[in-house]
Amino acid sequence: MGSSGFAVFSAEENELLTRTGPGTPMGRLIRRYWIPAIRADEVPAPDCPPVRVRLLGEDLIVFRDTRGRVGVLDQFCPHRRASLFFGRNEECGLRCGYHGWKFDVDGNIVDIPSEPDFQSWKVKPTVKAYPAIDRGGIVWTYMGPPDKKPAPPEYEYCLVGDAHRYVSRRWEDCNWLQGLEGGIDPVHVPFLHKYELSSDPLHRDTVGAEYTGIAHMMFDSVERDYGVNIVARRDAADDSYYWRIGQFLYPCFTMAPPYGDNAMGSNAWVPRDDESFWRWIVSCHPTRPLTNAERGMMSEGKGTHVRVDENLRGLANRDNDYFIDREGQKQEKTFNGIYTVGLQDKAMQENQGASPIHRRQDEQLVNSDKSIVMVRKRLLAALRDNEEGRDPPGLTPAHQRIRPATLVERRDVPFETVARHILHTREGVPVTSI
Repeated sequence: MGSSGFAVFSAEENELLTRTGPGTPMGRLIRRYWIPAIRADEVPAPDCPPVRVRLLGEDLIVFRDTRGRVGVLDQFCPHRRASLFFGRNEECGLRCGYHGWKFDVDGNIVDIPSEPDFQSWKVKPTVKAYPAIDRGGIVWTYMGPPDKKPAPPEYEYCLVGDAHRYVSRRWEDCNWLQGLEGGIDPVHVPFLHKYELSSDPLHRDTVGAEYTGIAHMMFDSVERDYGVNIVARRDAADDSYYWRIGQFLYPCFTMAPPYGDNAMGSNAWVPRDDESFWRWIVSCHPTRPLTNAERGMMSEGKGTHVRVDENLRGLANRDNDYFIDREGQKQEKTFNGIYTVGLQDKAMQENQGASPIHRRQDEQLVNSDKSIVMVRKRLLAALRDNEEGRDPPGLTPAHQRIRPATLVERRDVPFETVARHILHTREGVPVTSI
C-alpha cells in the first residue's frame, strides 16, 4: 500500500501482465495451459473450410481433416508465406493454394507436387503446429513447450453433454487483463448492471438478483491452489448473510456467481494480441439441458452474451457508442445508458483510459479492489515460477473442476465452513445458487 492508503501497481508490473506475445513472460505463462481457440462448430465437419484465428499475437489457421482431427497451424505456408486460409482442405491435409504444398494436422509435409523426390530429403519442410483437441464444444490448443503439455481441460462444461451448454466468443478491443479484471470485480454489479438485474431474463426473478442490487457489502479474497475465491457478502433477512462466491482460475478463466436455476456462467479472457482479446462465455447447467428459450435468449445477447457480426465483433461498439440511450439513463431504464449486461461490461472495459492497454500505475485503488490486487499478485507470482523453471499452479484437472456459488447462511457460520463442500464439481449435484 502507498502512503495514501491506495495499493500501488507499477508500470513495469503492468507491462509484465499485459504483454503476451511470443517470448514475453506472460505469453510464456499462458502458453503453459490449454486455451480456447475457436468454437467446435466453426469447423463443423471433416474437410470443411479452415478458419483464421489470432492468439497471443500469432496468426493461426484451424482446420478439421478428413478423419475429423483438428489441426492448429501457423497461418502462413513456410514455402513462400502464402496464407493457408486459401488452401484446399482435402484427403487428411491442408494444401496451400499457391504452390500445392500439403500439411497434416501435426504440421508435417505430406506432398510437394513440384518436388517428386521430397520424401528422400534428409530435412523436410514443416509448418509450425500446435496440439489441438475438441472438448466442451470448443477447439482447445496448447501453445507451450511440447514436453510440458498438461492433461486435457476438465472444466465442468467440458464434462457435460452438448445439450447442457451454450458457447459464444467475441472480439473485444482492449487488453485481455481489462476484461478479466472486470469479470472479478464485485463492486460494479449493483451500479453498472443496476437495472439489468431486474429485467434481463437470465438474471431476473431470483433471490440473488434482488440481493445483488444492494450496494453495501463486505469484500474478501481467498487464495486457492487453482486461483482465487472472489467473495462478496451482504446482509440478508433473519440474521443471515447473502454470499456471492466467484472464481479466478489460472491463467485467464473466471466463473461468475450464479443466479437461481439459470445456467452457470464461465468465462475465458484469451489474448488475441496486446490490444484485443477473445471473450469466451460458456453458459452451462450441469444437471439439466438448456431450454430452447434459454438458447434463444443467449443468441439474442441476453445474460452476458452479446450480438456480433460475421467477424465476431459486437454490433454495438465503440464506433457507435454502444447505442447509448441518454434519455433512458435519465428515466432510470438503464444506469449508464447502455442496455444488456454484456454490452455494459464491454463498454467499460474497452474505454479504460485513452489506449487499449489500461495504465494501472495511474489507478487509486481502495479496499473493495482487494480481489483485483490479489489476482494481479498471484499472476505475477505464477509468472515468476514459470520463468524460474517451476510449474505454475492450476495445471491439473483437479484445479479445473471448480464451481462458483451463491447462498444465504446464518451469520455465525464462517466462510470456510460455508464454502467447504460447494466449490468443486459434483456430478449430478446442482450448483449452489439462489
